[in-house]
Amino acid sequence: MSSLFVNIIDLDKTNGHVICSLQTSIVLFVCQYVKAPVILVISKNIEAKDNKFKFSINDLCYSIILEKDLPRPASDCLLPVFQNNNGYYCTAGFCSSIRMLIKSIQKNWIWLLGFRQSCLSACAEVSSWTKYCEVLLQASTNSFFNYQMSDENDTYLIPIQLARFECHLSQPLQIHNINKRLNEKSLHLTQRFADEDNPTLSDVLILPNIYIAYELLGENTMNTFLPLTLKWYKSVLERLNISSYLESIIFDRVKLPKNFILPEVPFHSLYKCDVRRYNPRAKIYVKQNVQDIIQAFDTININMDLSSNNLCPIDWDKLPYEVRPSGGDIPDKRLIRKTQQLENLIHSTLNVVKNGDVVVDFCCGSGHLGIVIAYIVPNITVILIDNKEESLRRAKERVEKLDLKNIMIVHSNLDYFKANFQVALYHVGLCLHGCGVATDLVLEKCLQQNAAFVVCPCCYGGVQDNHILEYPRSQALRKANFSFEDYLVLCHCADQTHFDPNCTKTQQGYTCMAAVDKDRATRAIEVGYNVTLSKLEPPTCTPKNNMLIGIPS
Repeated sequence: MSSLFVNIIDLDKTNGHVICSLQTSIVLFVCQYVKAPVILVISKNIEAKDNKFKFSINDLCYSIILEKDLPRPASDCLLPVFQNNNGYYCTAGFCSSIRMLIKSIQKNWIWLLGFRQSCLSACAEVSSWTKYCEVLLQASTNSFFNYQMSDENDTYLIPIQLARFECHLSQPLQIHNINKRLNEKSLHLTQRFADEDNPTLSDVLILPNIYIAYELLGENTMNTFLPLTLKWYKSVLERLNISSYLESIIFDRVKLPKNFILPEVPFHSLYKCDVRRYNPRAKIYVKQNVQDIIQAFDTININMDLSSNNLCPIDWDKLPYEVRPSGGDIPDKRLIRKTQQLENLIHSTLNVVKNGDVVVDFCCGSGHLGIVIAYIVPNITVILIDNKEESLRRAKERVEKLDLKNIMIVHSNLDYFKANFQVALYHVGLCLHGCGVATDLVLEKCLQQNAAFVVCPCCYGGVQDNHILEYPRSQALRKANFSFEDYLVLCHCADQTHFDPNCTKTQQGYTCMAAVDKDRATRAIEVGYNVTLSKLEPPTCTPKNNMLIGIPS
């Protein structure tokens, strides 16, 4: 049977409630609403900063286990986690795990996933809407409970994410076929919900946050400062008949002052890019003297030469069809080049992996790399990780056809993967063409676990400011005051590589690629790694043909 695992701090059977975080309260609220069973995992390691909520479990279908009894691969991830009944596939993360829960229960709940079941399908790293529902709004709600009033005549600043939601509700709906539906008069613009013209999972996940705000601020304050939010709140309660389930969320009533103020926010919907993010659309790159930036980089003491990769070709004909790249639905026009890329990483991985190791294939797509490694070296464990459900569905089909018992699959953002895969001398993290920030997240995961890595970066222009990583990556560049803006110019120009080696832009692009990857390599060297920066063979197999191999010293 498929299971949803949710962590709690403690269970109070006498009073019929659990002690948990806000996020867990929302997950349990959804489970109670859709009448889905849940497994409560008692964990004493929830961070102290998480406010302790209570949730009434009297009408909840649940069972209880200890954290040490979590099965793999669920135990390799941050909860909540939805694990399939096959025992080797799980989905981790707040929105993703709830989406999988909805898909697994009776079909009469599938409407929650909205048009084409796409509601909250994109991960928080790429979707500002998912990030709002999963991270930002909950952080704002928690901020209520950090407030300590000194004078009731003080002025309280209403949490900014509530102001952003109010502004979002004032914007036109952005939904599929809106013009056609307007002509058919099947769309009522006077009533809107968070994501569509009908309630979806987004509304259900946002609702507990607004319920808490309503209870703490009061209806008069809501009507004065957040009138559209109040209207939305009452519409959701009426449409979904969900009020009684909200009462299961128990929290302390924080005393707030008499005066309130609403923060000013940009006048746009929550679908727009994060306003704090460095804006790659500003076209500042073309205004920069790239050669001056390259020269400034060259003056910094980063000495690393590109080496060749002595490739040993694989006899693919001796491997089953499902192991080969052609067995992974790769188009014919890409097949030869994809095969060459895989041979480079497979060869490098086989040089560092040993029996008993855990090999993690990050951003694995359909499992082209990890499945080959798992088949060739059966005495290791391979974990495939990707945030794209459809890609992992194809990987799962291949694994089942091959009957591979040494593979686990994790449908998750990199943030939610926490496995300590450094158990022996070192284990290995792989990543073939992780886009932009993903490459650096993978490298950082490996450095934190003291694991070896074999990584081929991609989409350098996708590097951007984020809440996890700092750029430049190395202390050497930071100490030299190499600016973030100049670093992004290097990343942008690194994407200007083409198959014509005589093109000036291509030569400049490869110079910038090397600069960014030298920074990444230096970051690893600074924490005690031996790192090799090499070219894939043949270099024409992909314009993004740098490979970083790092081994803990």
